Amino acid sequence: MIITAHGGALGTGRNSKAYFDNIDKYQADAIEVDIYKKGDLLYLSHWPAPFKYKKKLTLRYAFELVKQNGKLINCDLKMGGIIKDVIALAKEVGIQDQLIFTGNVNIDDSDSIDCGQVWFNSVGIEYIKDNVKAIKEKINGYNNPHYAGLNVNYRKIDVDFVEECKKYDLKLSVFRIDGGNALTTYGKIIDGNITTNQPVEVRKYVES
Repeated sequence: MIITAHGGALGTGRNSKAYFDNIDKYQADAIEVDIYKKGDLLYLSHWPAPFKYKKKLTLRYAFELVKQNGKLINCDLKMGGIIKDVIALAKEVGIQDQLIFTGNVNIDDSDSIDCGQVWFNSVGIEYIKDNVKAIKEKINGYNNPHYAGLNVNYRKIDVDFVEECKKYDLKLSVFRIDGGNALTTYGKIIDGNITTNQPVEVRKYVES
């Protein structure tokens, strides 16, 4: 099980300096960043910033940070067509084995992905129990060992879907589980990753 500190965890603000300054407090295995590209610059932002992108923290900054602390980094791609650039930068910095990809990753990008873990937000098949076998077969059909599973909003799945995924060994990355019923329902049955704004609480529950 991976626990990912969602961008802005513990009220620090998404993609902010405060978020990165507090990494050690999250007790998380991974941190999350939102990525856009403008020109040659990969920058961190939840929304596009075409006129202020130079004032944003850069992806290189985040990569250098995780190189130092050894954590995984969930690269939530906010636009398509940039995964090759993200991988190239990761290899330059030397953290390609620490990568997780979510967001705008196309399942047909298999030839471009030779490192990290890919969790798909969509594979073109509805996420219901009866479709799990077909989803697993579609992902496996690409024969890419870096294709890890699905990245899903917990509000769009149910326990039956999760249990069927376990039956077919289809791993799930679920977001955002911050406590309450979501945590008690899914916290101990998810096999993959949980992304959360409350990583300390989630880790305490999962490990209890």
